[in-house]
Amino acid sequence: MDKSVKDHVGDLLRKSDFDRLLELCERDRRFWQQVRFRLYDIDERLRWSAVEMAAKLMQLWWNSGREEKVRIYIRTLFWSISDESGGIGWSAPQTIAQIIACIPELIDPYGSMMIAYSIDEPPLTKGCLWGIGRLGRRITESVDFFKDKILAVFQADDGEILGLAAWAMGEAGFIPALPFLQKLLSRPDPVRIYIDGDFREKTLGQWAEEAISKTEKTGQKRSDNFLVIV
Repeated sequence: MDKSVKDHVGDLLRKSDFDRLLELCERDRRFWQQVRFRLYDIDERLRWSAVEMAAKLMQLWWNSGREEKVRIYIRTLFWSISDESGGIGWSAPQTIAQIIACIPELIDPYGSMMIAYSIDEPPLTKGCLWGIGRLGRRITESVDFFKDKILAVFQADDGEILGLAAWAMGEAGFIPALPFLQKLLSRPDPVRIYIDGDFREKTLGQWAEEAISKTEKTGQKRSDNFLVIV
């Protein structure tokens, strides 16, 4: 890989200059290859920026009639977290979720597949939880299908995992998580989560409190809708 291409991609990712990167990836495949490499960068900022960039490129392909090319790339991401790959696609769940967020038509079947492939794998659990949070209400049905495995995450003592789980359950409005969220309200652990292009830090208790509020509102809306129907 040409070092100048590597440096150029790194600079553009740091600046979140996605429009320029889209142009370059379309013109020269080396830029897209380097973006894919950055999905595994040790620099957290670059890694998340690469996740966003990959999804934006897939959205461009999809909107320009290259739907099968998008599906092939998504299948590549799933392969990277399968036993056959021989490795771990660290950022694959996040990237799949971000692609679905950009192309909502892909929620079925890839949303539930993202959970199925990663919720049981410790190196991928955080990415899976982030993916659930990113997709929010759109993936609630799949969250319910994998309810036991997802709620089992609350048995962990890792503050970051618990914070991601709390945020994800709030975004999905997953009512069965409420008893688990209540137990986290006093936790002071600082937890940082990448949301809408930036990192947000709160205590674990604050993430849980916010999730409880969102989830209870979801439950109230469902009750109101039920009363209207009746």
